Amino acid sequence: MMHTTLSARLFALYTTLAAHFAHEPHWWPLWSQRPQFEVMVGAVLVQQTRWEAVEGAVQRLIAQGWLSPQALAEAGTGELAALIRPCAFHTQKAPGLQAISRHLLAHYGGDPAALFAQERQALRQELLALPRIGRETADTMMLYASDHPVFIVDAYARRLFARVDVFPGYDFLRRPYDEVQALVEAATADCGLRIADLSGRSAIHLFHWRFHALITVACIHHCLTKPRCDLPGARRRFLDPRKCAEHCLACGGCPLRGVCNAYQEQRTKNKE
Repeated sequence: MMHTTLSARLFALYTTLAAHFAHEPHWWPLWSQRPQFEVMVGAVLVQQTRWEAVEGAVQRLIAQGWLSPQALAEAGTGELAALIRPCAFHTQKAPGLQAISRHLLAHYGGDPAALFAQERQALRQELLALPRIGRETADTMMLYASDHPVFIVDAYARRLFARVDVFPGYDFLRRPYDEVQALVEAATADCGLRIADLSGRSAIHLFHWRFHALITVACIHHCLTKPRCDLPGARRRFLDPRKCAEHCLACGGCPLRGVCNAYQEQRTKNKE
C-alpha cells in the first residue's frame, strides 16, 4: 500500500510537469558524435556549475577536437583546465577527466559503450572508484549514457519532493542517498508501463530519463531556493534555446502549486 500510494503521487507529478513544459528537456547529449563520452564529461563538469557553463565548455572541447578519451588523455592539463573554465573547480576537474579518459583507454579501448554494458552494481562500483565521480555523478552517467533506469537523488529532487510532501512524514532532504533512491525506484517500478515509448529505450528507463529532466527543469524555473510559485519561470540563457523559450514565453506559474504543501503553507501565513 505504501508503494502504491507513493507511486500514484510520483506519477501524478510526472504527468503534471510533462504537461506544463512544452519542450522535452534534453540535457544530454548536446552536439557531439560521441554522445556517451559527452555525457561522462558533462556529468563531471556540471558539478557545482550552472548548465550554461557546461554547454559552453563542451562546445569548446568539440571545437578543439578534444571530446574523446584519446584527445583528453593527451591534452595539456593546464590547457584543458583553461578550456573548461568557468566550470567550478576546473583545475581539479581537468586532471579528473584525464584520469577517466585513461581508464577508458586502458580497460575498454576508449569505448564507453563497453564500460556501460556491465550490470548495474558492477558498473556503479567501477564509476565510483574513478576520480571526480560520486553517487550522483555515477547515476547521472548511468541514466543518460546507458540503459540503466536509475533515479538520481540530487538536490533538485530532494527539494521538490520535500516541498510537495510527496511521501508525508518522510524527510527527503536528510535521508541517505541510497535509501531515497531505493524508495523511489520501488515506487516507480511500473510507471514506465504508463507512458508511450517512442525512443527505443526501455519503458522504465524512459520514465526515469524524462522524470529527472522534468524535475531539473522545474527546479531551475520555479522551485528555486526562493521559489517562483505565482511567477513565470526564471529565464536562463542556454545555448540550446529550446530548454527555456517554449516554457518561459507562455508560463503562468508553477504547475505544482495545487499540490505543493510549502506553497499552501506560505499562502496561509500571508493571510494571517
